[in-house]
Amino acid sequence: MSLIGAPPAAQAGIPTLKAVRPRERTVTTLEYEMVFHVAGPMLQLCLLLAREAGLRHKTILDFTAAQCNFQEGTISGRSKAYASYTIPMTERLRERLLWACAGATDSHEPLLCQYNRQRKKPHYNSLTTALMRAKRLCGLSKPGQKVGWAGWGFHDLRRTAARELYDRTKDLRKVQRFLGHAQPGQALWYLGNAAVELEAADLQTTTPKSGTEVA
Repeated sequence: MSLIGAPPAAQAGIPTLKAVRPRERTVTTLEYEMVFHVAGPMLQLCLLLAREAGLRHKTILDFTAAQCNFQEGTISGRSKAYASYTIPMTERLRERLLWACAGATDSHEPLLCQYNRQRKKPHYNSLTTALMRAKRLCGLSKPGQKVGWAGWGFHDLRRTAARELYDRTKDLRKVQRFLGHAQPGQALWYLGNAAVELEAADLQTTTPKSGTEVA
């Protein structure tokens, strides 16, 4: 406000907003596999693209056969803010993509269209509804339950994949590339508390040795 010449009194009625913090919710392998086991073909493909390729739900809805390179074993495309990504396929994702691409009418039709009777691209609500049904079917949640240990969605799978990649490699650049971010700082937001680790040696250097006088 001061930058535009407004008096201090002009800020008196503006409430102070809490600092936005990164979401820390991740999905355990057990939870993921329980849901995957009971999911239908469309949901299984969405789960794999979110968990093993780190794609956002919007990118998943628009994903086409043209984005698959089975010779190289990669998927590629553009995501949020026209960021580009090239991700290696896992074996399980490759198998599902081969099957899905075989059912596409052309290489530029969204793959999820074939799971709709009218071959129309489903809405995000269709994906979340399918996910909730699968959670209930495998016993992770109950009707009407919106929170709890099963309260996760597709973006939480993307976050989980990013954090597990960082845990294995400790390479922020690889996480950035995996998420399709233009800047490393964007990837740090996904890592949250996992990006800063404390070890015993870090604290030991600030602790005086026994018998040492401190001025």
